[in-house]
Amino acid sequence: MNQDNKIIESFFCGKPCNKHGHMCTKKKGHTGRCSHTEVSRIVKEFNTKVGAKLQLDSYSTPGNKGAAKNRADRCYPVQYTKQQIYEANTRGEHGVCIPKRFASTPYDCFMINIQLAIQVFAIADLPVISTDEWDIERQDTVSFLQKLSRLQHPHGLRCRICGKHVLVEHFITEHGSSDEKSAQLGHIHPYINGEQETAHVAGNTQWIHRDCNIIQGEKTEKETFQSMIDILENQGYTIEKGEMSARIN
Repeated sequence: MNQDNKIIESFFCGKPCNKHGHMCTKKKGHTGRCSHTEVSRIVKEFNTKVGAKLQLDSYSTPGNKGAAKNRADRCYPVQYTKQQIYEANTRGEHGVCIPKRFASTPYDCFMINIQLAIQVFAIADLPVISTDEWDIERQDTVSFLQKLSRLQHPHGLRCRICGKHVLVEHFITEHGSSDEKSAQLGHIHPYINGEQETAHVAGNTQWIHRDCNIIQGEKTEKETFQSMIDILENQGYTIEKGEMSARIN
């Protein structure tokens, strides 16, 4: 476990608080009932769209159809491999499982939710709002997330692939549509322990542009950049000392 995870665990309650065992994201010693959506709801106060996407992507699988449930809880206990889903689809089953590669554990969902929230507070155009009238627990949570954000992303939140900033405006798209800069949940290493294992684990998620997520696909970052270099070289471009020159026909 890295030091940042220990710091997060020392601040947040972390008690199981729903039927799937999701862990409370309120400050330790909080008043009132536990809630695994507290951090997401805090982010919603800064921007509704960003907070809603934070909660959805942390805890829910992507859209699916057929045997796999659509936008189901990542901790749903019936988890099928790709082959098992194919076989269930062949049998005509509907909504009986979630894909194992999108599944997670309560701990990883808890940690991912907070890690993604820390990234949100590094977004350059995130609105500044007054928290003076908030209770002290929420104020402390915001201060904690902002402090870790400054330490982890001192130059703002940048997409891992293109290196450009991820902005609040990238989270705001029309229902059912998105463009090349739309913000998506990306996995740094798409497969952790092979194709049939989940990548939705702590320390492996970051907001990324839609096009960049498509470019990466199921490749690692290193494989992605090498693929891009190969394409450029195949097209006659050369890259030397950070500069690119084109082939002259």
